[in-house]
Amino acid sequence: MSVKSLRFAWVAVLVVTCLACAAPLPEHDPNMAWIDIQARAGHQLSAQRLDGRRVDDARYVQVSPGAHQLQVRLIYNRGSSRTGESQRRCLIDIVYPEFVAGERYRIQGVAQGWMVRAWLYGSDGQRIVESLPVRCGSQY
Repeated sequence: MSVKSLRFAWVAVLVVTCLACAAPLPEHDPNMAWIDIQARAGHQLSAQRLDGRRVDDARYVQVSPGAHQLQVRLIYNRGSSRTGESQRRCLIDIVYPEFVAGERYRIQGVAQGWMVRAWLYGSDGQRIVESLPVRCGSQY
């Protein structure tokens, strides 16, 4: 593959990625609970699975009322190491038994060094539940 075609391929991937991030969010279905996925600056947090099934959009999830398990992926730089920046990838599970239709929730992930956590917050900004134990490694 030539340098020119490789450069074109990278530009195409970048454009498609940027367009996906800029896609508008759908209307909030009042019969469902809405969960926003948020990360601190310098972290990437994305929804991965809802009740074991892959999600369509990593920025949010809408769920029916009741109990659900949401899996999110957190990617962050742990800091410098002998080989340079050390990126760490973690899977985090949030389980909550009482999602309410029409309510808006958010999951926020936090990482410092080896410590990784996520919390589910209610529409009033109060923490509702903390994540289950976190799994980290290159395979995530």
